Amino acid sequence: MLLSSCSKDEDINVTNLVGTWDECYDNPHFIMDGTVEYTFYENGTYQVYSYNAFSHMEHTRTNTYVLQDDLLILNTEHSENALRYHIVEFKKNEMAWQMEGTEYSGGTWGSEYKHFKRKKGK
Repeated sequence: MLLSSCSKDEDINVTNLVGTWDECYDNPHFIMDGTVEYTFYENGTYQVYSYNAFSHMEHTRTNTYVLQDDLLILNTEHSENALRYHIVEFKKNEMAWQMEGTEYSGGTWGSEYKHFKRKKGK
């Protein structure tokens, strides 16, 4: 199944993206082993916080992003490895991403497909 259209209540723009988003999935067949939070700022930077429940390790990294229509480009520490996701669902308090060049399937949750609920912010 290819998700090509965007289910949205809100316009996809930086103003609506700003805030903290928790990665989460409403499916009993997929349980995350920790926490992943993305925080987007109006100045074009984002921060990713991750916590692994098994190892009790925490990691936070900050970098820049670019939003071009529904394409979200997350720059990484290595500029040649930017992550490119299409925003396939965007609502005031919920959004979903699909990695560019991939198709949705249940086995790609957390890697090629990501789902979020807004934690705080706008």
